[in-house]
Amino acid sequence: MTWDKLTDALRESGALSADWEQIFRSTPRDRFTPDRIRVDGEWIDRTEHPDRWSEAVTSDQPLVTQVYDDTITPSSSSSMPTVVAKMLWHLDAAPGMRVLEIGTGTGWTSGLLTGRLGAENVVTVEADPRLAIDARAQLASMGRTPTVLAADGMLGHFAGAPYDRLHLTAAVQRLPGALIEQTKPGGVILVPYGTAFCNGALARLAVADDGKSASGPFVEDVAFMWVRDQQPDSGEFDIEDVRHGPSEIDPADVADSTDAAFAIGLRLPDLFRQSVWASYDRLGTGRFEIWDGVSYAHCRLADWSGKHAVSQSGPRNLWDEVTAAHGWWRQHGSPSLHRFGLTVSVNGEHRTWLDDPANVIG
Repeated sequence: MTWDKLTDALRESGALSADWEQIFRSTPRDRFTPDRIRVDGEWIDRTEHPDRWSEAVTSDQPLVTQVYDDTITPSSSSSMPTVVAKMLWHLDAAPGMRVLEIGTGTGWTSGLLTGRLGAENVVTVEADPRLAIDARAQLASMGRTPTVLAADGMLGHFAGAPYDRLHLTAAVQRLPGALIEQTKPGGVILVPYGTAFCNGALARLAVADDGKSASGPFVEDVAFMWVRDQQPDSGEFDIEDVRHGPSEIDPADVADSTDAAFAIGLRLPDLFRQSVWASYDRLGTGRFEIWDGVSYAHCRLADWSGKHAVSQSGPRNLWDEVTAAHGWWRQHGSPSLHRFGLTVSVNGEHRTWLDDPANVIG
């Protein structure tokens, strides 16, 4: 597929709005993609496999462009074009507006924003100095010269404030009040948001007229890499004095439902979860694990109603809490994540809500 054909497909699907179409066509992703990328768990080198590299870059899929040292854990990526197009639509940045982007990465989104708004109206901040240097060079090669800073994006950039729009390209569990303070009243903050239980959703927050808070709904189901200092920590725990029992719910109803998992995470934001294959289990089954750093629980995916399907350890009965939170979600009509929202104050208070900011949950 060529970049023009992908752009055509994005327009036909409705993901790409008409006002961004020409900017997309003139800002192909390959101009901002390094020669070595990771796709579906496999590294592709442009010099060795130019056709495969080109096919991946012009496809509608995310590309891992950097990993943490000696790991396969991604530390930077080029987002799925559909997601980028939808985010730009939700950002609603019109010519003349000033935008602060946090998380420059390869510079592709910065290039798109600069192509529409002009270099003088775009500031982008990247935590990794090497990425910032590379992005600045790639942008300059296309004649696009926004302000590119190597700094902690969670501090924003007060020197360029106030901004009409803030655009974050990494997920947070806590939105710093400094970013609200740097956004104009009525301005928009677009931020991927999640919990240790579920990452996550895209929040579109409008800054209040008094500038002291920002509030709005979750508008898309997206999962982004975490801001580097907010990545959930699985913690350590000792499994002892284990309590066994059956499960009241099928764990697949949680594991396979983003809406359910997201709601549970909002109710129980301190719980970390993962699904693992327990080959040592006599049933040879996967299982759903949760913990808070002290307490631990798991539920088998097979035979989940059996008398030993659930194991719980520590001061909290975590699977019981997850079951209760899942029941709360069902009692409220199994709401999609779009019915939930977030309100953040400049002093750091976070409130999640269902349908209306007055209906606080958690």
